[in-house]
Amino acid sequence: MARATKTAHTPLDFMQRAIQLARRGAGFVQSNPMVGSILVNRQGKIVAESYHARFGGPHAERRILERAGRCLGGTLYVTLEPCGHTGKTPPCLDLILKSGVKKVVIGTLDPNPITHGKSVRALRRAGLTVDVGIAQADCDYLIRAFRKWITTQQPFVLAKVGMSLDGKITSAGAYHYITNQLALQRVHQLRQEMDIIMVGANTIIQDNPRLNTRLAQTRLHHPIKVILDSRLRTPPHSKALDERSIVVCLDSAPYYRKQALAKTGAEILIVPPNRQRGKMLFEQLNLSVVLAELGARGYTSILVEGGSYVFTTFINQQAIDEFYIFLAPRLFGAARLPITYALQYDVNFSHPVFEQLGDNMLIRGYVSYHKTR
Repeated sequence: MARATKTAHTPLDFMQRAIQLARRGAGFVQSNPMVGSILVNRQGKIVAESYHARFGGPHAERRILERAGRCLGGTLYVTLEPCGHTGKTPPCLDLILKSGVKKVVIGTLDPNPITHGKSVRALRRAGLTVDVGIAQADCDYLIRAFRKWITTQQPFVLAKVGMSLDGKITSAGAYHYITNQLALQRVHQLRQEMDIIMVGANTIIQDNPRLNTRLAQTRLHHPIKVILDSRLRTPPHSKALDERSIVVCLDSAPYYRKQALAKTGAEILIVPPNRQRGKMLFEQLNLSVVLAELGARGYTSILVEGGSYVFTTFINQQAIDEFYIFLAPRLFGAARLPITYALQYDVNFSHPVFEQLGDNMLIRGYVSYHKTR
């Protein structure tokens, strides 16, 4: 359990610190949400702080209160409504009620129907003061993948693309990074946070990437690798193939290729083709089935790092929840591949966020779809 290095002075300061702590669990708590917590005494000093560190382990509030013991008259800050039911661990609610704290400050309510709002009501019935909604937007963003999974049983899909100012991503067969090192580091931070990294077969064939996480820290999470490959063109010697990889294909894919890839340790997942208006789209995977299958396994988040075909397919099947677009100050012209082609939907960003990364720009936001005319 971490100790604070400096004292915050306002409820917002305390909650922002709790959010920072919560992020330390990225990649290790799924299918639970990331949660951070801080315990403050009556004098406004931080007594202890903690976060949910691993799936199946004690929750942030429990780690704090078991370590700090009673804190009469204190205030507990937590990014997510405390649980009041028994799951992998005992409920945190009972421990809070016994701790002696007089106030609980909650960033956002738990989207899980089992808990949603119930712990807040129980704390208030017990005479505690409960404030909800401090830094709520940031706390909601922290659990966006968990929110979708717990309410739909499908993983949250974040699509990442690096492109030039004229919307080009690369040239066929000539792979190199378009964006700078700051953008690349941010991509690896995304890999650290996400359950799955998903690419198309073309990326594997052309680039032969490992699809791992490379950051300057000791606690690394390498996401499960999912390759979308309707005809199983992925070479068996590909660096991404191992026991932590899944290759998604159609039933019509050649049997000998299924056998060859299975020998690498990879799982072969067979799904039906996509259909539109009753017509089967040749060799196009049904992404809703793919997402449902992965969600049923407890995967809450997917990072899509595809090419033009993958991004176009995901948009046309309305399968992307959030976009991260890294813009490089370059113009490539017609020789390079565009990010998409033949879109059936316009994609709008909701409340986009712009972030400067050296000479690159990150634009991120949730997406909505509107049928093109």
